[in-house]
Amino acid sequence: MTAPRRAILTAMLQSGMPLDAVTLLQAAREHHAATSIGTVYRLLREFGQHGLVHVQTEAHGRCRWWLREPPRLAPAPAPGNVRIMLRQVRSFLRELERLGFTEAQMAQHASPGKPATPASNDPVIGLLHEITERFGYRLA
Repeated sequence: MTAPRRAILTAMLQSGMPLDAVTLLQAAREHHAATSIGTVYRLLREFGQHGLVHVQTEAHGRCRWWLREPPRLAPAPAPGNVRIMLRQVRSFLRELERLGFTEAQMAQHASPGKPATPASNDPVIGLLHEITERFGYRLA
C-alpha cells in the first residue's frame, strides 16, 4: 500500500463518519502531504468494488463514504480440540472407505483369533492400522 493510500485509509479510520472526497483529501494530507484527489477517488472506487465502503449520495450529486464494519466471524476452533480432531478423523476414514481404501468393521476391536494390526516394518503404517481399528475400520 502506498503512502497516499495509507494516509486516506488512516483518515477514514480516524474520522468514523461519512466524508466526501474533498474532506477526505484534506484529512489524508495531514498524514501525507502529497496525496492527490485522483488517488482518493481511485481508492474509494477500489474499496467500493470490494464492498469495503458504504456510499451515501446527497443532493447535488455529492457522495460521502465510510468504511464498513468487518463481518463478525465465528471464532476459529482452538487448535488441538479433541472433539474436532475426532470428527475430522472419522470424516477422513469415511472418505477413505468411499474410495475403497478402508472398510468398516462391525466390532470396534479386532477379533480374538486375528492379530490387531498386520505386521509391518513401517511404523507409520502400523500406527494407521491402530487408528483405523479404534474407529471401527480396517485398512484395505
